[in-house]
Amino acid sequence: MQVALVYGGRSTEHEVSVSSARAMLTTLREAGHTTLIIGISLEGIWYLQHDCVNFPVDTTRPLYLKPGEGVFLDEKKLNIEVVFATTHGHGGEDGNLQGLCLLCNLALCGCDTVSSALGMYKALAAAVFQANHIPTVPTVLITEVNRKDLNDAFFADLVSRLGPHLFIKPEDGGSSVGVHSLRNADLNRFREAVKTAFQYSERVLVQTMVDPMVEVECAALHLEDGNLVIAGPGRVIDPAREEAGFLSYAHKYGPINTAHIQIPSGLDATIEEAIRSYARAAFAAIKADGYARIDFFVSNSDIYLNEINTFPGMTATSHFPALMASQGYDMVTVVNHLISDAQTRFRHERNRIYLPPKE
Repeated sequence: MQVALVYGGRSTEHEVSVSSARAMLTTLREAGHTTLIIGISLEGIWYLQHDCVNFPVDTTRPLYLKPGEGVFLDEKKLNIEVVFATTHGHGGEDGNLQGLCLLCNLALCGCDTVSSALGMYKALAAAVFQANHIPTVPTVLITEVNRKDLNDAFFADLVSRLGPHLFIKPEDGGSSVGVHSLRNADLNRFREAVKTAFQYSERVLVQTMVDPMVEVECAALHLEDGNLVIAGPGRVIDPAREEAGFLSYAHKYGPINTAHIQIPSGLDATIEEAIRSYARAAFAAIKADGYARIDFFVSNSDIYLNEINTFPGMTATSHFPALMASQGYDMVTVVNHLISDAQTRFRHERNRIYLPPKE
């Protein structure tokens, strides 16, 4: 099968996308698929690559996308049977790329426009999760409207609701960039943290810092037969957590003191089963498809869903492949399930009736 592997984009996670793409290129070829490699530059322009995942993106062969028809190099339409994207973060994981593929008549592995957008915009996702009785971290949303009201009274009310230890992050970020962990927060440090987070997002989340806290993750995979596999939970082991107070970008992807996943988690069996149940419910709540990673905090016996990641990392050290392997699914098997699922969903979408009824 001819698979377009798409990576890069206008995102703080551009380099992570490159690493994921390199790992997935090997997997796709091991699975027997032929590949067209498409790199999206930091300016957001699509380019056809020369048989490898380039960093920086090779910009010698620009592409253009034609709604209703597909992807073109000059006047030649590329033969694409399915798209596999490793585009993390802004523009690639937030529903924009998903909608673009739909408009251009391209089958895409993974979540659709709506579920991708919900997964990225965490306050919206939390509202959906809470409506489905899935516990989330206590949160206050700061927008451009109430940003001007960050005064003593606002801060005092915030602390009375969330406690003295606060976690501030962009709403549509990856929980590692533009993030601050504030113990015994004061107004000045709080304002500076919010200001930083607004550089990465149009809305900012202020959350209770969960402490004590064990961070765990589950992986979800939609099989060809329609069943949903939930792998895990696995415990995130971060040797350097104390340095930043949270799982930072450097600790996720850096060369030393890198966080890793421990499977099994070591948690009580009853708590593990509850986490898997919440993961399954969260996947369904945002009408996710294909695959996802669902992240939780556990504090004593309390469980909080932190976020759902609809385009999980696929690098050599990423947690999603390790979680799936713990259930006996290697990445070649995972990819084949995702490609089959994407084609099935694409056929169903093409067969729906969109024409107005005849009189």
